[in-house]
Parts: sequence; C-alpha cells; structure tokens
Amino acid sequence: MRTLTILLLTTVLMACEQNQIATTDREVHFTPGAASGRWVIINYWAKWCAPCREEIPELNHFASEHADRVQVLGVNYDGLQGDVLAADMAALDIRFPVLLADPHPALGIARPSALPATLVIAPDGKLKEILLGPQTAAALTQHIQEPAQ
Repeated sequence: MRTLTILLLTTVLMACEQNQIATTDREVHFTPGAASGRWVIINYWAKWCAPCREEIPELNHFASEHADRVQVLGVNYDGLQGDVLAADMAALDIRFPVLLADPHPALGIARPSALPATLVIAPDGKLKEILLGPQTAAALTQHIQEPAQ
C-alpha cells in the first residue's frame, strides 16, 4: 500500500511539473491555473508594436515596485526563441522573464488578436481579466487590489 501511495504521489507531482512553462529566467516558471500566492501579470508584446515599446518601461517599473507580491511575465507574440528573443528583449530593455511558450491554450482562452494584451491572474491561479492596449504601472496597481474584507 505504501508503494502504491508513493507511486501515485510521484505521478501527480510529475504531472504538475509537465504543466509548467519555462521562462528566459531558469529560476522562474509559470504553471497555468495553479495557485501561486502572488498576482501574475502576463504581457503579450512584439518589437514591431509601437504601443508595446511604450509600455515596457511601465511594466519594468511595476515589476520592480511590486516584486514581493506580483510576478510579471512576458510573451513574445511572434514566438521568438533563443538569441533572437534575447536580442529583442535587450532592444526593448525588458527586465522581466519571458515565457518560452504561449500560455493561452493552457489557460483556455483565445490568443490575443491585438497588442499589447495583458492577462491579470489572481493569487489563486484564476484569470481575473484581460486588458487590451498599453498599461501603466498605476493602472496595473489598481487591477491587483484585493477586494475589501
């Protein structure tokens, strides 16, 4: 019985790890739908998107100001990888991790059809809202306010 319990637990843990999406920071992963205890902001961007280029400094500022309770992640809309992705991140001065796979299928939502698009995920892992257009640090702060108790 003990062996069966250990095998079952190992299988469950492996399944959880398989749902993780890696980022450009080896220390950071995203598991769609899993409670992280922190807000997660996922921003879709592209180098060719002028509003995205204007928004990146705001996202950098927001990420540094709220690092204790928010994880900001990016998604390159064009699906770039490797050195090309790193070059675009450097060109835009992106200081937050970028997901190496698009999370939209795992989140059960359509891929954004316009940029920039930002997903707001609550600490319980549930998608709270999808924001279209460029966001400011102040606007994002409003979106992560906990409801009054």
